[in-house]
Amino acid sequence: GGGGKAKLLEGKWKKETEVGQDEAMQQLGLNVVFRKAANLLSKLEIRTSPNLQIITKGALIVQIKEKYEYDGSPAKNARRDKRWGSHTGKVVSASDRKVVLDIRWDNPHGGRLLETFEVDSKGKLVQTSEIKVNEDARSGKPGGWFTYKSVFRRE
Repeated sequence: GGGGKAKLLEGKWKKETEVGQDEAMQQLGLNVVFRKAANLLSKLEIRTSPNLQIITKGALIVQIKEKYEYDGSPAKNARRDKRWGSHTGKVVSASDRKVVLDIRWDNPHGGRLLETFEVDSKGKLVQTSEIKVNEDARSGKPGGWFTYKSVFRRE
């Protein structure tokens, strides 16, 4: 079972800082209203048993719930950008302090996200998102990989 996996990530977290997310959202063609709403997604709740559950909460009623199995089986979750459809994600690796997810979604604005949640030596939760958009919404050209980071402290 997954008991004991990712156990240091368990709990409620509040965002402290974030770098680079706006660029990601612009490539995805998300409008300024959505980008402002996304910036208000400032709280994370992570449950690590019996599977990995990630609940992102905002200042408004915006809430995103995702669930993944530790065995790496693909899990369908609602798209985070709230567009129609779902994304498919799986746990690539999981240890006491770190989980890596591989998430893919189709058009509109299809792409791939490698996401790491890791508790660092200071006890902060660092969320690193490496994202590749199939097509930059602004130019219509293929998008490249880029990374953004958010740091959370325990609530």
